Amino acid sequence: MLKIFRRVRQKLLRENKVSNYMLYAIGEIALVMIGILLALQVNNWNEERKSNKQLKSILKNVSLDLKRDTASASRIIRFYDTIKKKSDLIIQKKLDRNNYKECPECRSLVTIYQPFVIQKKGYELLKDFSNNHQTKTDTLITNITQFYTTFDVLVKDSNAFIKEEVFKNIEFFKTKDWFVDWTLGKYSRDMVIFFTESEEYRKMVAANDVLAGRNHKLFVDLYNKGAVELLKKIEERIKKTE
Repeated sequence: MLKIFRRVRQKLLRENKVSNYMLYAIGEIALVMIGILLALQVNNWNEERKSNKQLKSILKNVSLDLKRDTASASRIIRFYDTIKKKSDLIIQKKLDRNNYKECPECRSLVTIYQPFVIQKKGYELLKDFSNNHQTKTDTLITNITQFYTTFDVLVKDSNAFIKEEVFKNIEFFKTKDWFVDWTLGKYSRDMVIFFTESEEYRKMVAANDVLAGRNHKLFVDLYNKGAVELLKKIEERIKKTE
């Protein structure tokens, strides 16, 4: 192609057809520019295709994380629903020294908890992607970012707070003469009285019911519901790209 252009230019110059040569030169420049623009456009298409493919893969990772989180959240919610029923036996004074064996878990209500750990592998990949691409106009990426930003701190703080309360309660139990029996799953008279009749333990259970059974569970439940809605949007986006 370049040889053909060169021959045409030489012929026009030999024939002293300057005006024709100028028109030809302008046309040749235009063709070159068009070729460059087409090459750039093809390159942009290829980059966009690679970017979309990468984003699709990342969204699948986010989707997998959310599915794992919803399964974990559901287990934790069921756990606290069970704890709530047991706690009500103490709070409402339905357990005494005569029927305490009907609820062996009741003596450990304030020393157990279920932390919720958010899976963030996909989200971390999405953050790196966003740092290297223009994603501000992508509402789905914005929704995902806002979701994780909000709940990551909230859930971490809740986990830490509940863990601190549980450890504090265990430290309190250590001051009791029956502590070793408690760790061994044995019962003593003073222990039974403490767990079934003391106002002190009743208050501890009530406080735990508020902090863990309600607040912590509430955060997990909100995350779970938000994750389900986010999953729908992600799966819709993935289907559109297939």
